[in-house]
Amino acid sequence: MDIKAYISSGIIESYVLGLASEEEVSILNCIRKNNVEVEQAIAEAEKTLEELADIQAMAMPVSLKEDIWNKLNTENLVAANDLSKGKETEIDNSRKLNTKEDPSNIIVPRKSYNWAIAASVLLVLSVGANVLLYQQNNETKDKLTKTSASFDQQQASLATLQDKWRLVQNPAIKTIPLKGVENKPDLHALVFWDQLSKAVYLNLEQMPVAPKGKQYQLWAMVDGKPVNAGVFPLDAKVDGTSKMLDIPKAQAFAVTLEDEGGKDVPTLSELYVMGGI
Repeated sequence: MDIKAYISSGIIESYVLGLASEEEVSILNCIRKNNVEVEQAIAEAEKTLEELADIQAMAMPVSLKEDIWNKLNTENLVAANDLSKGKETEIDNSRKLNTKEDPSNIIVPRKSYNWAIAASVLLVLSVGANVLLYQQNNETKDKLTKTSASFDQQQASLATLQDKWRLVQNPAIKTIPLKGVENKPDLHALVFWDQLSKAVYLNLEQMPVAPKGKQYQLWAMVDGKPVNAGVFPLDAKVDGTSKMLDIPKAQAFAVTLEDEGGKDVPTLSELYVMGGI
């Protein structure tokens, strides 16, 4: 028999954990009697698992530990006196004081002890796996949330472009660019004027968000006089296109920033953009 292959097969670990079958245990006991390597491998495996169980037991929540022991006790996998370390110590001391029996002859069932180690090891692995899965789940949720937000933003931008494109492509609609006045040269807006229905649409192409309590108002210049063409909706997107009031005729359009609700007469000091037809 190849002893090294036998040791590395995992039978040692199964034996120490109490998971080996009766046949495997019987064979192992026969081999260990005549082979130092196997005996040493068993001792090392027991020591490793004991150290791991002791280390992890220090950080184990008391309530969780009790639940595990209760479960094992219910399934008759541990002795009743193993449920409390204090009780176990008390029983061992009583035996030593009240019997003449050699303490070395007191036998603790291997299966109970090994199941305790196995339970601790499995608990550590389970807790670690749950923590890892929880972290991965949160990371996945964050990525999905960001991806969804980005997708919604792209969809909104696409809808805005499609609305603008439909207006531009309509031969009955006249596109009128409104440019920023002297002190606001970077601003820009578009007016779409339907020559048949006289409907007017305003797109704040490049305009800042209106301050709280303020609202953009469109004006049509008719025979040299400003005519109210409506206020840009507060709930509309700055780069979106909104339907304004119908204008039968006009020579120019302009946008001012007014108090919320608009005014009857434009505030010239708050003139932002304008453009002639």
